[in-house]
Amino acid sequence: MLYLGIDVGKLSHSLCLLQEDGQRSIWQTNNNREGFNDLADRLKSIDCSKLLVGMEATGHYFLNLYQFFLEKGFQSDQIALLNPLQVKAFRNTNLRGAKTDNIDAERIAVLLRFGEFQRCNVSVNGMMDLRQLSRLRYELVASSSNLKRRIIAVLDRVFPEFGKIFQNKLGKTALALIQEYPFPENLASLSLDKLKSIVKSLSKRGIADKKIEALHQAASNSIGISFGKEAFKIELEVLLARFSMLQKQIDKIEEKIESIMEKTDTSLLTIPGLGLVTGAAILSEIGSIDNFNSAVKLIAFAGLDPKLKESGSYKGKTPISKRGSKYLRSAIWYSAMVACRIEPSFKQKYKERKDKGKSHRYCITAAANKLTKVIYHVLKNNCSFQADLL
Repeated sequence: MLYLGIDVGKLSHSLCLLQEDGQRSIWQTNNNREGFNDLADRLKSIDCSKLLVGMEATGHYFLNLYQFFLEKGFQSDQIALLNPLQVKAFRNTNLRGAKTDNIDAERIAVLLRFGEFQRCNVSVNGMMDLRQLSRLRYELVASSSNLKRRIIAVLDRVFPEFGKIFQNKLGKTALALIQEYPFPENLASLSLDKLKSIVKSLSKRGIADKKIEALHQAASNSIGISFGKEAFKIELEVLLARFSMLQKQIDKIEEKIESIMEKTDTSLLTIPGLGLVTGAAILSEIGSIDNFNSAVKLIAFAGLDPKLKESGSYKGKTPISKRGSKYLRSAIWYSAMVACRIEPSFKQKYKERKDKGKSHRYCITAAANKLTKVIYHVLKNNCSFQADLL
């Protein structure tokens, strides 16, 4: 066997070709067409059927190399995308502590030869579209949540009573009111009948007159600060505009994800709690279920495995490791929340844990662990969800 370790960089890559007898050759190649052509020429003098290529699956620069090797006829099992944590740990076995790109490439080649390495998976073709869109949605939703907190922080200063009237401070009706009437005196200047007419025209479900009356009274007697209003008004306008734009972008991405998923043949969506969007995130992060030979491995990949803290007689808490795909973990966790509301067995287990004094987070995490096992079974056996799986 031959082992090619690659330390991936933005502008150039370091490569180390290691032979079974220990001989090695190290060189660097540029991350451009000229460099790739040079690498292709070098591969012509190597028996590629015996070559195992390894590189860290970190950042995004490895994707270009990954595609290059696929285009050169390499099978996916000949390209080992390595767990960065394991590479880092193996790199530290170098007692002298030296670190250069060439040394890193050499350590990766040695790790390949050593054989005890963990692969990361990568999605291609349609799965790549789903993964990229799902990850982009994840980041946009996180940004949207941050904006919500900033908008609410401004409201708590200029109109602290608003949140007591509207439980969902940034629901469609509440949001429309804030945009048009950002300060309590703006609402107080309206007659009660006028305010009722405005609110009811904004709400599809309708809002009770008592709630509108309470809003009018709160606006008339607000203790919101009166200084710095010009700055707060501009801040609200900017934050609300950004929030509105993000919501439109998220909606657009979700529509595209749903359209792809509707054409995807998968039994994953038969599992309670999984929708088109969360199902897309789970499916694209897992890639091929054949990459995992047990449900435990999938749980670890999601970072939902317990992180033991024991030493002698000391036994600490066992939080989840969170060493895995945060996108997969998030999608499973939120799906587990839904499952605990709609699926009888999940709902019962949640109640039993709560009755024992466990926290909501603990109960959902336990449900997420169980849900991951169900996901593994359904994908591995290409079967629909059955209640007896629980």
